[in-house]
Amino acid sequence: MLNKNLPKVIVVGNEKGGSGKSTLSIHLAIGYMYAGYKVATIDLDGRQGTLTHYIENRINFCKSNQTVLPIPEHLVVTPQLFADEQGAQEDADDLDAEINNLKQNYDIIIIDTPGTYNHLSNAGHKNADILITPVNDSLLDLDVLAKFDVPNNFFSKSHYAQNVEKLKGLVSGENNLDQIIAKNFRWIVLRNRVSHVDANNKREVDKMLKYLSEKMGFEYLSGIGERVIYREMFLKGLTISDITNNKKLSSGISLSHVAAKNELNSVMTAIGIEDAKLKFA
Repeated sequence: MLNKNLPKVIVVGNEKGGSGKSTLSIHLAIGYMYAGYKVATIDLDGRQGTLTHYIENRINFCKSNQTVLPIPEHLVVTPQLFADEQGAQEDADDLDAEINNLKQNYDIIIIDTPGTYNHLSNAGHKNADILITPVNDSLLDLDVLAKFDVPNNFFSKSHYAQNVEKLKGLVSGENNLDQIIAKNFRWIVLRNRVSHVDANNKREVDKMLKYLSEKMGFEYLSGIGERVIYREMFLKGLTISDITNNKKLSSGISLSHVAAKNELNSVMTAIGIEDAKLKFA
């Protein structure tokens, strides 16, 4: 269980934009806070700033509605533009220092990374105790993990997957990347925006992710459904945890909210929080 070895750093990473990293980050962060954990968040995508905007919307909602909701300690870290090797190392050292400082006061630190590779994103990944990679429920989006040659029954690992393996090797002390035994770095691939309609694409994505999990050593979670409520909650800065835990917000609970709550519970349980089940108010 996570709470036996706190603090933990959870990195939400994927070099493909639009995979739902920021949405997952805020829902996990607030879910943990309702479960009693002290949580801090770091936005490494200062230019886009989706997680930061989500939290700003949350603060504004609380002020406008004179209500109190849990809000994580939040930092925005932006990389130096056109950083040389020294500049990149300075950014990495500064991030390490920020994380180590947060560890003194917080149980869980969630890092939201940009949808592209840069030195700061790489530095964030190096700090991970748990890496969660959300992947959209589409065959097109699987190339963040691997390139498939279907006729020849062959796949090659993507640059992102190779980098994750390299980082896992650094953590575990293994030099042979084909025989990595990660001691402190769990890699979870989370299938995101899963369609509720049974279709060939849906079955093929599931089949390929199961296959890749065996070949590449990540944990595969069937994931989060495609739900309008996730997009609707952004402007108010709300999460499913608020709807299911706050009596003032729970009057309009729908079947979609119930399903979303169960999905987030499953993700949190898989990560290791067995005592953090979300309940209705």
